Order: sequence, then structure tokens, then C-alpha cells
Amino acid sequence: MTMALTIKNKIGFIDGSMKEPDEKKFDEHQQWNRCNSLVKTWLLGSMSKEIATSVINCKDVRQMWLDLQERFSHVNMVQLFNVENEIHDCVQGNMSVGSYFTKLKGLWDERDALCTFPTCTCGAIKEVAIYMETQKTMKFLMGLNDSYVGVRSNTLLQDPLPKVNKAYSLAIHHEKQSEVTTGKSHAQPEAAVFTVRNSNQEIEAELRCFKCNRSNHTAKDCRAHLRCTFCCWKGHTVEYCRKKKAVTEAEFNATISKGNQMASHKNERKEMSFPFTAEECK
Repeated sequence: MTMALTIKNKIGFIDGSMKEPDEKKFDEHQQWNRCNSLVKTWLLGSMSKEIATSVINCKDVRQMWLDLQERFSHVNMVQLFNVENEIHDCVQGNMSVGSYFTKLKGLWDERDALCTFPTCTCGAIKEVAIYMETQKTMKFLMGLNDSYVGVRSNTLLQDPLPKVNKAYSLAIHHEKQSEVTTGKSHAQPEAAVFTVRNSNQEIEAELRCFKCNRSNHTAKDCRAHLRCTFCCWKGHTVEYCRKKKAVTEAEFNATISKGNQMASHKNERKEMSFPFTAEECK
């Protein structure tokens, strides 16, 4: 949220640097109220319904921000414990060096966001930063597979101990060199899918009929030379002709209909009877 407010040049409404002007300055005060309501709307839109209901009646954005900060800015020890536990259990395993470092870097950033150092004016903060960087480098080296024992030893022998980014660069260099030596490559899933797709396209491209010079089938399955004796169209025989099938069905239906009409006509004639008997006619 602070990033979005900084982009909109509205961060001063929550850090207190944008003070409310005097009411006598009508234009400035009206503009300040409009921007204050706008930022308040942005904050309320980013909250859940229950939290927004509890702070919607705050006087200004600054008061709303301080209220939320007092309630939710405390470090969640359970979440911090889970992040530290994931960092401790994070090892390379079947991952590549790049995937392993990316996962570890994300956990470090999440931990730093949960537990930040206070502002320090003395020089002790530099020593603390060096110590934290050393811990990251050692954790990265500890999580590498046994095949990187040479990289681990050479890195630990350096004085001072290089930063984690330098250790990552050395591990990547060793991984690429091993791939060249063994002739194997740890392809990413996306690259593997792309390779399989290209292979399938090459196989489909190899299927080409020499009779009709078309792809996706061979001469054995080609139907271009077939001609129907009923409709004179190419690509099928009279046994599979749809037009003949439609005509046959139409003739069959017409025959059945005609038979039904004749049967009904005979029944009508049988039902008709002469009003006089033979003796009466005599």
C-alpha cells in the first residue's frame, strides 16, 4: 500500500507530513479534504469488511493509519517461526542451483519484512549487516548437494567470506561446467515442454504422402486417388458416400410412407358398406 501511495504522491497523508491546512484557506482546505477522502477510500477498499467497519469513522487518513498500525504492526511470532523453520530445512535436493537460491532468497526477504532492524546512527549497524550476510552465505553453502563440496571448500577458504550473491555465482559456474563435462543438462520444465513440442512437430512434418504431396498422412492412408461412382467426388468410394446414403434413406422413407397410405386407403374401402342387401335389390 505504501508503494501505491508513493506512486500517487499521497504518502504524506499517512506519515503526517501532509498537514491539514487552516480552514481560512478555503481552496487549500477543500483540496486537502478531497485528497484525504480519496486516500481513505483506497485504504478501506483494501481491507476486509470487518476491519473497514471498525475504522470507517476515523477523522482523517493519518488517524486511520495509526489505528491500524497499533493493531496489526506487531510481529507475528508464529509466522516468523514458520519462516525460520523453512529456512532451516531448505536444501537443494533435486532442484537446480538457480531454483534453490530463488527459494532461499524469497524466504530471507519474507523474514526481513517481518523482523526489521531499527534505524541506527552509529557504526554498529554495519557490523550487524556483515554478520547477517555471512549467515546467508553459510546457509546457502550448507544447503548445496555433496557434488558442490569443492565450491563449498573454496568459498569458505576465502577471507573475507564472499557475499551470498558471489557464492551463488561460483555454484552456477560449477553447475554449468559439470553439465559440459558430463554432457547432461538440467533443463527447466518450460524448456522441456518446448523441446517435446518441437519433437512432435518434427515427427508430424516427416509424415508426407508422395501421391498427393500432403502432410499428416502416408501413401498407405491416402484417399486422394479414390473416386465415388455415385457422386463422382474424390476422397471416398461409393460404400462410404454420404450423398448415396441420404438418397437411399429418402427413398426408403418414401416407400414406407406410400405403403402406409395404400394400407389406410384399403381400410377405408373395407369400412364402406352398401346400404341395401342383395335380397332388397332384387
